[in-house]
Amino acid sequence: MENNQNNFYEEDIRELKEGLTPFPENIFVADQAWLNNYVLPLISVDLGILWPDLKGTVLHLLNPTEPYEGVIGENTADFHTEFCTENWIAFRLTEDNRYDFLGKEEYFLSAPKHQDDIDPDFTEHINTIRDNYQRTKARFKMKGQLLPWQEDNPQSFLDRLGGELWEGNWTFMAPVPPAFEMNVDDSGEDLPNDGISITYQGKEFRYVGEVSGYNYCGKGADAILLFYEPESRMVLFTYDWT
Repeated sequence: MENNQNNFYEEDIRELKEGLTPFPENIFVADQAWLNNYVLPLISVDLGILWPDLKGTVLHLLNPTEPYEGVIGENTADFHTEFCTENWIAFRLTEDNRYDFLGKEEYFLSAPKHQDDIDPDFTEHINTIRDNYQRTKARFKMKGQLLPWQEDNPQSFLDRLGGELWEGNWTFMAPVPPAFEMNVDDSGEDLPNDGISITYQGKEFRYVGEVSGYNYCGKGADAILLFYEPESRMVLFTYDWT
C-alpha cells in the first residue's frame, strides 16, 4: 500500500484557516451547470494544507440533495457509469479546479427523466434541504458560523481533515464503481487506514476529509467522505449512513 498520509490531522474544525472556503461558487465545468440542481457545494479545501506539493489544488465537498430514502443512485441503476454507481460519485478536477462529473444527469433521481417516478415526499425533501442550505449560507455571511438550526448552535465546517481512513458502513454498503478497486485488509489490528485502500489504474486515492450533510443543510449523510488521486486528478465521494 502506498503511503500517502500527511502530517496534518484535525477534527471538529470550527474556525476557518487559510485554504478553507465555505459555500464556493462556479465550481462545475461550464457545460454541467445543471449539477447545481442536484449537489450543494459546502466547502473548498486547498490540498496544500495536507500536502505542500499540492498547494493550489482545490477540492470541493458536496452534499447531494438526494436521497430521500436509501442511498444515492440506488434507484437509477440504468444510468450508472464505470465511475458513478450506488453510493459513489466521481469527478475529474480540471486545471482551474472545477469539477467535471463522470456520470449522467439521469443518475440523479430528481432529474427531469424521472419526474413520473418521484412522489411529493421526495420533492418536499429536496425543497427542504435546499432551503436549509440557503438559510445556513445567509447566516454564515452575517455571522461567520454554520447555523442550520438554532442561532446558538454552530456546527463544524469540517468534521475531519486529514488523518487516516476508518472502516464504517460506507466500506460495505455498495461496491466501488468498476473503474476503481477497493481492498480491505482485515488480517490484523492497527493497520494504516484500517487496512483500506482505494485505487484508480493502480494509483492510490488519498483521503482528504469529511463532513456531515447536517452541518450545512440540516439533512444529508452522516459523513460525506472525499478522496483524491493526484496523477489522474480523480475526485471520489462516498457517503456513510449510520
